[in-house]
Amino acid sequence: MEKIVVGVDDSDAARSALEWVADRCARHAADVEVVHVVASADAHTTPQRDPLGNAERVLRAAAPGQDATYHRAKGGVADTLREVSAHADLLVIGVDPEHPVRAAVGGWLPVRVIARTEPPVCVVPAGWVPRPGTITVGLEDDVSSAEAVTFAAREAETTCGRLRIVHAWRLPEPSIDGAAALLVQPERILVEHRELLDATVRSVRRRFPALHIEADLVRSDPAAALLQQAPHSAMIVVGTHREGVVSGAFVGSVDRDLLWHAGCPIAVVPASSFPAKGA
Repeated sequence: MEKIVVGVDDSDAARSALEWVADRCARHAADVEVVHVVASADAHTTPQRDPLGNAERVLRAAAPGQDATYHRAKGGVADTLREVSAHADLLVIGVDPEHPVRAAVGGWLPVRVIARTEPPVCVVPAGWVPRPGTITVGLEDDVSSAEAVTFAAREAETTCGRLRIVHAWRLPEPSIDGAAALLVQPERILVEHRELLDATVRSVRRRFPALHIEADLVRSDPAAALLQQAPHSAMIVVGTHREGVVSGAFVGSVDRDLLWHAGCPIAVVPASSFPAKGA
């Protein structure tokens, strides 16, 4: 049975995260744990602003037969969610796309959570409603997206039956003196990226023969290529190797672009060969 941890507060984004989990539980059984992280163990709540009470009401209304456990945990949000989700299959949090500036002031919490947690993290935008669409996954040319592709294929298998694999490529940056740029052959680079995409499609088809798979090779920035597919996607899946400025080049793109503009849930799947920050 899938183990899902949901991090909640009293925001609309948290409500959307809960509704997304309820929709997921309607398709298959899950063990759901709802966590509200507070700075102090004796933090005061009111009936009107009780995140756990509100969470229970939302889940009961959206998924009447779904059992869940509810508890508060003391500590920093990112580190506490890392601890409570260590043995989960999926961590779910909400994000408010209307307030990226507020998120920046708060230290880009979704990105810090992604950087620290072991399981995949699904970030659900405030105002989410179920919609038909393909499961779209970004394919990188390193090991960071192998597990993301598998996650996306399994997600597609249990939902819409359709998977779109998007691989964005660009010419390498020229060296300082520019001499190396003269040796770059765009046609050869294009062939190499096409071979990578085709090999990935063949591998997925062998493991998931019932899926309808489409593949896009796009000369573009990875985040821009995925955003182009967002209106037609029920979920976008990306991988991360947890390196770079925050927690990985792709997580940086998710932070700046996908989280605020995609309008659909974003699942970030870590490569198991790269440990979480602070783990």
